[in-house]
Order: sequence, then C-alpha cells, then structure tokens
Amino acid sequence: MNPTWWPICRLWVRLRRHRTPPPNVSDPLWYFAYGSNMNERLFRERRHMAPVETRTGRLNGYRLCFAVAGGRRPGISAPANIVDDPGGVVHGVLYLLSLGKFFRLDASEGRQYAYLWTEAEDDTGKSVPVVTFRDTGGAPEGRPSLPYMKIIREAARQRRLPDDYVSFLERVDTAE
Repeated sequence: MNPTWWPICRLWVRLRRHRTPPPNVSDPLWYFAYGSNMNERLFRERRHMAPVETRTGRLNGYRLCFAVAGGRRPGISAPANIVDDPGGVVHGVLYLLSLGKFFRLDASEGRQYAYLWTEAEDDTGKSVPVVTFRDTGGAPEGRPSLPYMKIIREAARQRRLPDDYVSFLERVDTAE
C-alpha cells in the first residue's frame, strides 16, 4: 500500500469501524487468526486474502471463547473471541498480510472488535509481533452455531493444530 494512503485508511477505519489503527504500521504485518479465518478456503476465497506467508502459532495468556455480541445474528450466534487468561493458550494461524490486504480484512470484521497488538509464538517457538481482533465489550459467553464450529474444527485439523486443542474444539457445545 502506498504510504500516503495509510492516513486516509486509518480515518476510514476509525469512522466506519470505531477502531483506530496506529499511525505507523509495518507493511507487511502479521495477523493472528483464531476463528473461522483459520480456514484456508474461507480466508482466500470469501475474504479474498492472499497472504505473503502462512504459519501456525499460538497466543499465550489468552483463552478462546464465544461472545454473543456479534456474528450474523447478534445475541443468537456467538463468534470466536479471546479473553485474558494467564495460564491459557489459543492456537491459530499467522498470516503475513500486505497493509492493503489487512485493511480489506479489517473492513470485513465486526464493529464490536478492537485491535490487540501483541506477540505470538510461531510453530518454531519464535516470537512474532502480531495484530488480532477481539471483543472488549464484555459480552456474555454463548454457544457458536454448528456450521461455524465445523469451519473452525476443519481449519484446526487442516492446519494440524495440536491434538489436544482440536479435541477442545470438538467438545465446544454448539447452539444447533
């Protein structure tokens, strides 16, 4: 992305999505996906993303949950979210995205999400600076829809996430 466009993009995101990207962001940047965006087919075809590089990774100090604040049917469906948990870990996918692709992804995420700029650990144990999205509104936890969980479970198996994490995802109670 042309650096002169970034201030305009920042303003658009702030006005439309109610979150403000930092004034300086590396291009490309690492994005950590932990929900349906882990799914290769969905991420590339529906989201029209073309990552520069893809790795598996983990966020330490968080746990996966499902918050009823967003999704296609707010209050009914419960999309993936992460919350602080000192002993927790969330496994997912690291995508190296151009700033233009990240801007496109940002525009597709729900208004309830805020940025989380943090460090993830890739599958080799290397620390990687990442951005991800999370709902910070304190929405109660809910149950995800079965079709949504099927996408996440398929992605976890496809990406060869740890067996215990795949088992955890298989045990998540769904709304359908």
